[in-house]
Amino acid sequence: MSGSNYVIFGKVFKPHQLAIATLVTLTGGILVASSGKKAAPATPAIQAESPQEADFITEFLKSAEAEEKK
Repeated sequence: MSGSNYVIFGKVFKPHQLAIATLVTLTGGILVASSGKKAAPATPAIQAESPQEADFITEFLKSAEAEEKK
């Protein structure tokens, strides 16, 4: 029971070798495509009329985020 062989670029490959190569290539491609630097979520700029207002807004956002994490 020799099965069929495939000749690719002059080399003989068995079907299970092609299946394994296909799975490895596909998995490797998916891993490479899904890795890399993740973009940080953009935060909008604070439009404040005075520095005190800007400080109040930043402190309020910090406390709201801390409360949200609880």
